[in-house]
Amino acid sequence: MQEITEDELEAMIDRRPSVREAKVADHELMVKALEHPIRRKIIKAIGVFGKKRSELQKEVDVNDAMLNFQADFLTKGNYLKIEDDNYRLTDRGLVLLSNIPK
Repeated sequence: MQEITEDELEAMIDRRPSVREAKVADHELMVKALEHPIRRKIIKAIGVFGKKRSELQKEVDVNDAMLNFQADFLTKGNYLKIEDDNYRLTDRGLVLLSNIPK
């Protein structure tokens, strides 16, 4: 068995994903966002016009912790942006919305 040098190990850790790997990871994140029923509800409720937090929470019918957790996931995936009390989908979020059956 060939031994890996410290320099080779550092190079492996520092390596950026290939374009293909990045696309696969992006697709997996999108699938993960759409698989969760509460995330789908949030995306649909926000829609193309956005929602205030209180309206969104009432429409989706979740507690603060669940809304915060799911919104954080969507924000980190660059699907959602929150400005003050307004929740809006990003361009990536609008792509998710377009992939949710009516």
